[in-house]
Amino acid sequence: MELQHHRPEHIAEIAASIQARLESSVREIRDIHERTHVLSINARIEAARSGKHGVGFKIVADEFGRLNNEIDSVSNALAAEIQQESKRLMEISDVMAKQVRGQRLSQIALSVMDVIDRNLYERSCDVRWWATDPAAVKALETGDAVDAEEAGRRLGVILDSYTVYADLVLVDAKGIVRANGRPASYRSKGASVASESWFEASLGGSPDTYSFRSVHKSPLVGNKNILAYGCGIAGAEGRVPLGALGILFDWESLERAVMGRVTGIDLKEDIEVLRLPTNISIVDAEGVVLSSTIDSAIGSPADYVDLSSVLASKGSGYRVDRADGGTRVVAWGYSPGFETYATGWYCVIDQLIDSSD
Repeated sequence: MELQHHRPEHIAEIAASIQARLESSVREIRDIHERTHVLSINARIEAARSGKHGVGFKIVADEFGRLNNEIDSVSNALAAEIQQESKRLMEISDVMAKQVRGQRLSQIALSVMDVIDRNLYERSCDVRWWATDPAAVKALETGDAVDAEEAGRRLGVILDSYTVYADLVLVDAKGIVRANGRPASYRSKGASVASESWFEASLGGSPDTYSFRSVHKSPLVGNKNILAYGCGIAGAEGRVPLGALGILFDWESLERAVMGRVTGIDLKEDIEVLRLPTNISIVDAEGVVLSSTIDSAIGSPADYVDLSSVLASKGSGYRVDRADGGTRVVAWGYSPGFETYATGWYCVIDQLIDSSD
């Protein structure tokens, strides 16, 4: 028997089935008791009618009476024991089922964050690598329009190979976009990003460090939800940064892939675990929902579930909540990080395991 295809609650279902069968057997014993009791009464009546010739009937009747009393005592004791032990078994199986479900959901949540961290780690490497591209450096050094156009073409070549990016932008030291990789799709040239946190941080760091801004809508790419990574572009001999390269990662494509994975496309063995009403969210360190199976929750505080213990945990875990809607298992996994990168986010899985309706 392949256990991964069974829900933890199967233990309770089997216990309930065993209890039902035992109770049925007790009822059958009591039915036999009633029939032997009738036979005992009939034997006593016949003994009384037969006088001294009915002595044998009386002995049999008395023996039937004793047997009936023993059967009655045994069946009552068995019924009471079944009820008590079944209750204990149901309670134990219920606790175990919630533990197994909570632990598995927590593992899934941690797996989701591991996928995200590994994926986004590559973005932090990309921005540091591409910020050294000679065409980008030259365009900012000369300030020439032709050089900027060549840098934009180079960024476009990169984008042809890395479809996960919405766009790449080359920004001068004043925060003005001088070139972008997809000018036909996004007319960001000339726009200012001087107030963007990722740009400000990229100028303040060394050329081999990167800056990051979490999920937000960017006017540079038609208000798509993106993650922004920035890295300063240094001039000759690593002098004061000439500007920065910004890579605008298409968050929507990653979240679709991750949600597809966690809802069973790749995790086929967890279809049973996730078959109950389940909400899956990616939440940042402040409790803001970055991605969710509840579309209306995205961009808002995750107030659909109490996150106090989640945000304080800095790890993975689960809890069982009882509310008006029924019993829920809330499981979470904290960003484990990969190499030098960690988002600091959580995956939270909120599952209704029984309803009070």
